[in-house]
Amino acid sequence: MKFIKEILLALHSYISGLKYIPIFYKSLLLLIFLLLIFAGPIVLIDYIFQTLISKISFFDLSKYENLLVQMLANFSGFLLLLILSPVFSLVSEKLMHILSGKTYKFSSSQLLKDIFRGIKITLRNLVYEYFYVLIITLILWILPENPIISSIGLLLNILIVSYFYGFSLLDYALENYRIGYNQSVDFVRNHPGIAVGLGLLYTLLINFNDKFFQTDNHFVIYWTAFGEAIIAFAGVIAASIIMSKRKQSIQ
Repeated sequence: MKFIKEILLALHSYISGLKYIPIFYKSLLLLIFLLLIFAGPIVLIDYIFQTLISKISFFDLSKYENLLVQMLANFSGFLLLLILSPVFSLVSEKLMHILSGKTYKFSSSQLLKDIFRGIKITLRNLVYEYFYVLIITLILWILPENPIISSIGLLLNILIVSYFYGFSLLDYALENYRIGYNQSVDFVRNHPGIAVGLGLLYTLLINFNDKFFQTDNHFVIYWTAFGEAIIAFAGVIAASIIMSKRKQSIQ
């Protein structure tokens, strides 16, 4: 029950955070600029992926195409979070001051600390996510094909991916409240529903858009990346709102 309540709390915070988005129009412009940088590596990775499938004849990668597409799409999601970490650090810190009523004072040294911490958390989550998703995938390969088992596996994958995406978004707010790295890990473990709720929309959008890795139209990458970036942007705002009400809303 607590898990479901935390998911609903996170989703509701997305709605509550919509009114704050216009305040950060300058950050949105920076986000769009960084997206232009983001799309380049993804186009290159996609080109390499397509080449491996079509050109390497001694190893039939087409058998594992769905898994590779999923892993590539998830990797692109984490890569996007890494590239946009300066934007998310700025937004989370400023919103924390707005919600707390304190005067916002820019600190370049603190911003750099927040950025590096965000990168560290995101890389950690990428490794853990791949580990758990691969375990589930191997189990599903071993078990006989069954619609119920496949549905359970899909649900577990969505929950796991959402958890680690949400963790990355939530940590920006945790850092602003001076919650240490290890404390942040413990906090998210104790409140997995919040992480899942924050990462759920991002995960669903990435899973919906992963088919662009199987098409030659690379222009669509800009549109899918922009949609994912806006959801992540809103997720950072939602995480800050949750943390601002932590004493009242999170037991």
